[in-house]
Amino acid sequence: MTIPYHAPETPVEVALMIATLSAEDAGRIEFAFRFAAAAHGGQTRDEGTPFIEHPVRVARILWEDFGSRDVEVIIAALNHDVLEDCDWLDSEILRGALGETSTQLIEHVTKEPASDDKKAARDRAYLDRLWEIPPEARLLKLADRLDNLRSVIYAGDPAKAQRYLAVSRTEFIPLALATDPVAARLIGDACDEIERYLGAEGPG
Repeated sequence: MTIPYHAPETPVEVALMIATLSAEDAGRIEFAFRFAAAAHGGQTRDEGTPFIEHPVRVARILWEDFGSRDVEVIIAALNHDVLEDCDWLDSEILRGALGETSTQLIEHVTKEPASDDKKAARDRAYLDRLWEIPPEARLLKLADRLDNLRSVIYAGDPAKAQRYLAVSRTEFIPLALATDPVAARLIGDACDEIERYLGAEGPG
């Protein structure tokens, strides 16, 4: 039996962005959202929400909180997790669908796959590499981190929240301070909120 495909409704966050853009740019962002929604179809976040809500929020953070009007960055934000989370996708497919610039931004923030015994080294190399990538890619990663910090308290996993907090304090706040003062302030605020959450949870 063939299951009919139903295109997802454009979320309000995306609709508000494209309402201010040229027809060409609006069409590209609309397509990027639909591409991401199809790529992440059926995937959910740890907090139980549809995965696509996360990249939409990251795009909104870049647009509203960080003030980015770079269409390539917004397209990349909507698809920043597809290379990591969608086995059937690769950079060649992305270039054909989204263009070279957005694909490069996605590649900059994508972690390479690694076996369990090599993940710590992979993650350390990734954090170091974030200092070398272009500023717009760094801003994308900071928006991603900010949304993850804001949502981790709803995942029901205090240990994960503690890990996010520790790495954000030591790695992402310094990166944000060197990149964008608004990002630094908002990530700091999100870290403070996690500390309040962990305090309310109590020990262990």
